[in-house]
Amino acid sequence: MSSSHAPAACEAQVRRGRPIVVSVLAGEQLRETGIVKLLEKLPGLSVHPFSTGTRSDVVVADLTGRSGQTMRPLIESHETYGSAVVVIADESVEAELTALAAAGVTSILHVADATWSNLLAAIRRTLGGEEAAPPRVRADLDDQLRSVRVGRTAAAIRLGLSEREIAVLRHLSEGLDTSEITKAMKISERTVKYILWGVMRRFSLRNRVHAVAFAIRAGVL
Repeated sequence: MSSSHAPAACEAQVRRGRPIVVSVLAGEQLRETGIVKLLEKLPGLSVHPFSTGTRSDVVVADLTGRSGQTMRPLIESHETYGSAVVVIADESVEAELTALAAAGVTSILHVADATWSNLLAAIRRTLGGEEAAPPRVRADLDDQLRSVRVGRTAAAIRLGLSEREIAVLRHLSEGLDTSEITKAMKISERTVKYILWGVMRRFSLRNRVHAVAFAIRAGVL
């Protein structure tokens, strides 16, 4: 089954009373579970975590912060079962635009826009047969990523944050502790603490959670 026929086939399944099989792939277990629970509320869907070799009509793939290795199972699922793919993405997949098209991607949400309502709307569009052609998919994602990069850069300049300060804040937002940030950035723990202290002092932030929340609200992360 080709990607151009997958949504139409899904719609036909609903009319025949058979559930549409939706699988969810995410890097974090908590996020995967949350998406599964959300989709389980929609009638006519059979929802489960993604598993290689298991048929899916639609795959919801949260590729935030993940490497290109994630693309292979998505492509295989698309080639074997004609699975349509709804992607949640960030800058980490920018180098995988061609692979995204090959994986049968029908809709892309940047992580900053991936509200539950937007996710459900994307799935409904896919089930209704409103596919985006691969060139459109690549162009849309590229435009979204470029817009987010420009916005984040402008926010960082406005606040006077350095690339190193932003990197530390980003790692904090991903749940890393001081020792893990040290390994990721290849700097000493003392340097990490000094960077955080400098940010918190400049902006009168109380703790690390406050620092991450401040960076998100300011549009840096």
